[in-house]
Amino acid sequence: MDWGTLLATLSGGVIAISGTVLADRLRHRHESERRSEARRRAVYIEFITAAGVGHARLRQIAQCPEAEADLAAAARACAERRRDP
Repeated sequence: MDWGTLLATLSGGVIAISGTVLADRLRHRHESERRSEARRRAVYIEFITAAGVGHARLRQIAQCPEAEADLAAAARACAERRRDP
């Protein structure tokens, strides 16, 4: 029996399996990074939207005709008026 052929076949198999495992691992890492970026982007968009809504509400409170000296009370009054149509 020729040991060289057997050894070459086994080493070729090990190299092929190692390459497959490495490629799969790199693909998994890339997909994980992509999901992380998408999640981060969604959080940024939610934050920007919430900041915009908060700014708009603060402007409404500031422009309230019956604005009081106490801004907290004015905010509560405007909020109650908005809830009760």
